[in-house]
Amino acid sequence: MTRRRKARQGRDRTAEMDQLYAELPEIDCKGLCHESCNAIVMTPLERGRIRERGVDISPLDMPCPALTPLRRCSVRDIRPMICRLWGLVESMACPHGCVPEGGFLDETTARRLLDRSMVIGGRP
Repeated sequence: MTRRRKARQGRDRTAEMDQLYAELPEIDCKGLCHESCNAIVMTPLERGRIRERGVDISPLDMPCPALTPLRRCSVRDIRPMICRLWGLVESMACPHGCVPEGGFLDETTARRLLDRSMVIGGRP
């Protein structure tokens, strides 16, 4: 496979992942949940996007190295699916009262979204 074709496939997968992220309901985040930002699993695509921003997150990092000194996510716009689901699913409800527009996603929907992200982004 040529380098150009690999680059195009990478762009296609990135666009597909962004489309998947766009399916998630909005949440008015207060930015208070930084204590929940620690070791996570993400796809190789998600990890690569974050590395391009200069942040390397290992599965053992606690707290997350993407947190700024003000405890805000420095990669919020490209954060992994598991981070995006935080606060959107009742079992991962925000302890600070942030609630998604339209209510919580059910567990089945959340699992399906996570599985789709793994297919698009490659399993870790």
